[in-house]
Amino acid sequence: MISAYEFEGRVKAGQPLTRSEMEGLLVSPNLVEVGALAEKARKARCGDVVTYGRVLGSDRGQTGVRPGSDRGQTPLGDPGEIRLGGTPASLEEAREWVRALAGKPAAVPLTAFSLADLVELVSGDHLALAALAAALHEDGLEAIAEVPLDGIGDTENAIEVVRAVQHGGLAAWRATVRDAAKLAARLDVIERAAEVQRETSAFRAFAPLPRVDPAASPGTGFDDVRTVAAARLMASAIPSIQLDWGLYGPKLAQVAINYGASDIDGVNPMDDGSLGHRRSPVEDIERQIRAAFAVPVRRNGRYERLS
Repeated sequence: MISAYEFEGRVKAGQPLTRSEMEGLLVSPNLVEVGALAEKARKARCGDVVTYGRVLGSDRGQTGVRPGSDRGQTPLGDPGEIRLGGTPASLEEAREWVRALAGKPAAVPLTAFSLADLVELVSGDHLALAALAAALHEDGLEAIAEVPLDGIGDTENAIEVVRAVQHGGLAAWRATVRDAAKLAARLDVIERAAEVQRETSAFRAFAPLPRVDPAASPGTGFDDVRTVAAARLMASAIPSIQLDWGLYGPKLAQVAINYGASDIDGVNPMDDGSLGHRRSPVEDIERQIRAAFAVPVRRNGRYERLS
């Protein structure tokens, strides 16, 4: 059985662990030791800072977002990112949805779509994908909302489709996982994330936990923290390992920070005041981050720190 202490020097130097080394670590029943190593990797990459992003989500381009008060508030809150979801039925519909948000606050990045959906729209044609990316960029889109690494083919194809959207002028900052439930499948995707990053330098964050938990083979809490640790230790070139606040909540978020996560995504941009100042989304997320002995810093959809 491999000891986590063997890798401390490499981790502090920002060097990644291999798949076989990670598998050797994960068979240990001492998850605390693995977590401590991943936390050292987080601190080597980000220090004590854990960032969070307030995201205004929208489906089918219907947000009604428009410039708000002098304090920078929009009628729908104070987002650092506007994220357009949904699956367009055609290339023209995708462009129409993006153009519908042309009046958004200029300082707020607009991201949209799953890269898997755009690949399907162009029938896997990389040149057509680059042309679509260029058109969407011209319409006002800044970045693809998510790159589901288990939904865009093998590693070679994943590299090529990321390069295609980059060639078209769109960023691909956020790598995600759709439904890899078993730990071995998750490690496959983490390996892919590390390789795509080596070839493209596209990602600023990687959310390694699945967005859909299959009912027939759901993951466990132990698998989740192992996955976060593995992502931090194997994909050292990706700046942030991310957890989705809406999907996984405060309890796992706190634990994930201690296992290498350094970014919390999907924090509510709304501040309605109904629960009082101490229960506002910003106060809540910052309290949870501090409880994990980290320093909360808000960031925007470009992963630029705002405070």
